Parts: sequence; structure tokens; C-alpha cells
Amino acid sequence: QPCSASRTPEFCHRLTFEHSVKRCTSGSLLWAKMAHKDWGPRDTESELTRLKSITDKALLQNVEKRYRAGNIYTRSGRIVLAVNPYKKLPLYTEETLQAYKASLAPQVELPPHVYAVAASAHSGMLQNSMSQSVIISGESGAGKTETAKILLEYLAEVSCSGSDLHTRVLKTNPIMESFGCAKTVWNNNSSRFGKFLTLQFSASGRMQGAFMKTYLLEKSRITSQLPGEQNYHVLYTVAKGLSSAQRTEFGLPKGSDAVESFKLLNLKKAGDVKWADFPCDFKELTEAFAVIPSLNDKQASCWRVIMAVLYLGNLSFTGQGEDDAKVKDPAVVAAVARLLSCETAQLEKAICTQNMKAGLDWISKPNTVAYASDVKNALTKALYSRLFDYIVEMVNVSLEKSGDEMRYFIGAVDIFGFEC
Repeated sequence: QPCSASRTPEFCHRLTFEHSVKRCTSGSLLWAKMAHKDWGPRDTESELTRLKSITDKALLQNVEKRYRAGNIYTRSGRIVLAVNPYKKLPLYTEETLQAYKASLAPQVELPPHVYAVAASAHSGMLQNSMSQSVIISGESGAGKTETAKILLEYLAEVSCSGSDLHTRVLKTNPIMESFGCAKTVWNNNSSRFGKFLTLQFSASGRMQGAFMKTYLLEKSRITSQLPGEQNYHVLYTVAKGLSSAQRTEFGLPKGSDAVESFKLLNLKKAGDVKWADFPCDFKELTEAFAVIPSLNDKQASCWRVIMAVLYLGNLSFTGQGEDDAKVKDPAVVAAVARLLSCETAQLEKAICTQNMKAGLDWISKPNTVAYASDVKNALTKALYSRLFDYIVEMVNVSLEKSGDEMRYFIGAVDIFGFEC
């Protein structure tokens, strides 16, 4: 909800808006002269605090008129609000970025935009010698993931353009989206985890490093999805994109039906996957891994764990309910054991039996089918979540920098949305 600028701390800028784009002219001076074209219809206000009435109806009507005219951004003090257009609008061009970079007061001189908030955070850090924070919030589908990407792109461009760090920082996006985003009922690329991204700056405003902290990964999605929803993007990307040699090594079916053969992917046919909605394909994902030095030589190991997760989803047992669990297809547990480099018999025993202490002795008790299924699901979720944490750790190893050069930071809190 809108609030006055006086209620927002100087170091905190709040965003609630969707990925969108605006057309601009080249050059900051020309942009300023033509800016009236982007402020929105004459009978609306780009700044909500200038409305004569602040009732819910007046606020909503103002935002709706601007949205229908193509102006999805609206400002309220330091808060920027946007209405999800559910389509790509024209651009986020270099000219637009340079216009906001050149402005001394982008939140006032130029129309509402994500660049205005990012520019204010960066200039505020330098002018006030104080670290800044940006909160990106909203319900599922509000555009938080895209907003975080645009914010990061702006800050990387203005503070470390052309450097190796600039490339590495931006290449974390396809990796984190692939491993942490999934299709939901409301959103084809919904973040199912929260993160706090810290961009580290020197006293001169030059980006020196970055650090990411994640939380609340939705583990339940790994083993169970609602009808019409899908698992994490990377599971589909890897199953489809592995090379012929890798497919043979991992025992995948030949042809394009690989994604259909895994129960965890929740598909009736391969055509149900809208690949255009994915953040990247397998080639782009491997290229992103290659840019991160600490991950480059770990790719094969990551793909092995992902395939082990997929095969565990196919593991089933004979009997039902309270019957003793026995693996229905030994080839599946053998495939998982091979991928995880463990003994097949030991893996099967760990899933189908449990050790209990009776006095001074330990006895082995068969698990029921229901209990063995829970053990299998717990193992599946643990493998994926540990892999996710490992990816984040390796990204931080590559990006984080410590020392006296680190004076300030700009933190971006991306709180993942919840379905209605």
C-alpha cells in the first residue's frame, strides 16, 4: 500500500512491481525534455501523494488509468509500484540507463522506474556514506524476480561495467532461477525461495564483490506438485539438454521423451513444457556455470545429483500400506546408487529397513511401504536442497570479497511470493 516518504528510512527503498520497460530518447538532456510523454495521462498523477483524494477507489483508479495508457509505474515517495503487464514492453535500453545514471535526483526529475530506485540507492550510498537496502515484495507473479534482475543489471553496469565481476554477477541470475524457480498456477517462473543479495562497494562506489544468502527453499515441491504446476526448472533443463554421451552414462531414454519418463517432472507428454518460459536452456546454463570459477569444474557432479533426484522419483515398492517394503524395479535403485557412487545393496537397505536398538544390540526392522516412501522422499528433498545450498556457497566463493576496500553495501531483499 502507498505511504508517504516520511515513513520510509533514508537508507531503505521499497519496490513492489513487475518487470516492464519504457521507451526513452537518447541522452539525458533530451530525455528530460521529452519526459512529459512518459509521465502518464494528464488526468493522472505519477506521484500518489499529489492526489486530491487518497481513498482506495481514487488510488486504484489512478493506477488503472496509468496502466491502460502504458505507464505501469507509479510512485509514492520512495516507494515504486507497478502493475504486472504480463507481457514484455519495448525496452530497458542503454539510453534509459544512462539517463537515470546522469540525473542527480532521478526519483524527482524522471518518471517512476526501477532505474530511479537503483540510482537513488547508489547515489545515496555515496552522498551519505551509508549502506542502502532495497526491499522487493509482492504476491506470486508480481515480478519480484525480474525486478531483482533489473536492479542488479543497473548497479552492475554503473559500478563495474566491462569487468570480469560484472559478467560473473549477471551470470548468477540464470543459475539461481534454474535451481530456485518453478511454474506455479499463477506464474510460469515463480521464485520458490527467498534471498538477500549484498553488493559490496568501495568508498568510490565501485562494486568489489557480492554475497547471497538464501532461505525458505520450498522443498515440498521437489516430490509433490499441484495439478498444472511443475518442478524446479533445472530438472527439466538437464533431463532434456544432456549430451548423447551423458545420456548414455546416466541411462536416459533415447530421443526427446526423457522428460516424460520421470515422475517428478509431473508431465503427461513432453509438449506440456513451455521451454520459452524457462530462464535459460542447458547450453546457457553450462555457460553460466563456466563463468563462475568455483562451479566450472563441478558441472558433471551437479548433473549427476540432479539425475539421482529424478531417478529416486521413479523408485517404487511392491505391496502397499503396512506391507514390508521391497523395491519393485532393482534397476532404478541401481541407477541411483551408480550416480551417487554408493553400493546398491546399502542404498536399498537404508531405504527399506531401519535399525533399532534393543538393549545392547541393534536389530534391523523392515520398513512398511508407506514409511519407505517417506524415507525415499526425504532423501530426494535432502539431495536437492543440499545441492542448492552448495551452488549458493560456490557462487559466494567466486563473488565475495573481504578486506578494507569493502566500505558499503547495497542489499536487495527478494521475498518470494505465496500463492493465493
